[in-house]
Amino acid sequence: MIHVPLNPQRISQALGNGYWRVKVISETTSTQSEIINNFSPLQHGDLLIAEFQNNGRGRLDRKFIAPPMRALLFSTFIKPERAISEWGWLPLIIGLSVAEALSELTGKEFLTKWPNDVLYEGKKVSGILCESSHGGLIAGVGINVNFEKSELPVKNASAINLVTGSEAERELVLAATLGKISENLKIWNESGVNLLADIYLKYSATIGKEVRVELGNGNTISAIAIGLSEFGELKLSNGSAVSIGDVTHLR
Repeated sequence: MIHVPLNPQRISQALGNGYWRVKVISETTSTQSEIINNFSPLQHGDLLIAEFQNNGRGRLDRKFIAPPMRALLFSTFIKPERAISEWGWLPLIIGLSVAEALSELTGKEFLTKWPNDVLYEGKKVSGILCESSHGGLIAGVGINVNFEKSELPVKNASAINLVTGSEAERELVLAATLGKISENLKIWNESGVNLLADIYLKYSATIGKEVRVELGNGNTISAIAIGLSEFGELKLSNGSAVSIGDVTHLR
């Protein structure tokens, strides 16, 4: 497998005249931290991509490391138009957008795991980390694009090329993903969550499943995931609603 660097010109051509302002760098500790140093002041649509992160971060302080030029690793600044109480939907919107883009590009069924993963047949292909910053939100996204099986970060992971049997063009994956993010943010900003919730359910691998949720305080809940609240919380069959937690699908 031949790995080539991202082509900024091809990215621009694929994106057309959207509001994304894209910068590609070869290496960084983490795009999530470095985006602030590459755009001043941060504006909605600023996006930093790195070919390699030597200290990439996931949720719950997990590390996210991928060999150079195998993945899409980017962070973007989003300035929501909705009330801050509704921002819990943003990780779900980003995950939904990735799942939609990959499904449409490949003809395969990619699904979301609440709150921040995208799966194919139960294996993780993408992870998302959202953090409030500078009056908005920085959304970090990692998508496994072209990997050898031996290069996957964990056993229960996959990549687009391993799903389809052929290498994917990272520029096109990026453009499709950003297009869906733009589309879904527009729906959310203008209409709220009702329409998005209906779309999200079609791409959810979590809703309707028996799950175990490990909470940040060390407690664990086992129940059936029955839906989402207006704030993006995961509603469970025991009557609780979880805003932060690590979910395992039991069956």
